[in-house]
Amino acid sequence: MTRSGGRSGPTRWLRRAPLALQLLSRFVVELVIANLEQARLVLSHPLRVQPRWIEYRTCLRSETARTLLGSLISLTPGTLTCDLEGEILQIHALNATSDEEAVGRIRERFEALLVRLEEA
Repeated sequence: MTRSGGRSGPTRWLRRAPLALQLLSRFVVELVIANLEQARLVLSHPLRVQPRWIEYRTCLRSETARTLLGSLISLTPGTLTCDLEGEILQIHALNATSDEEAVGRIRERFEALLVRLEEA
């Protein structure tokens, strides 16, 4: 029996490849959007930012998936993951109107795909 619960390694990776490509393409799109939003924010006058610290509880089970989520967040302009302890990520957002909005965006755009990757 393998670590993946009896599934063979190559088959498991073949099932994960389309999800990984989908996550990568979603990240690239989010990267472009975040860059444009940050450029607009910085070039606007007067500068109106709403910095916020967010405590984000993830439903990801593996430490690897949580670390990947934190990395994706940190690589997106305007956000930074400062700490990961267990299931909780401490995130700084340069411009977020509310915790709920920021958390919803992360869940919808990154975490949902990472959950599917964990399950595959």
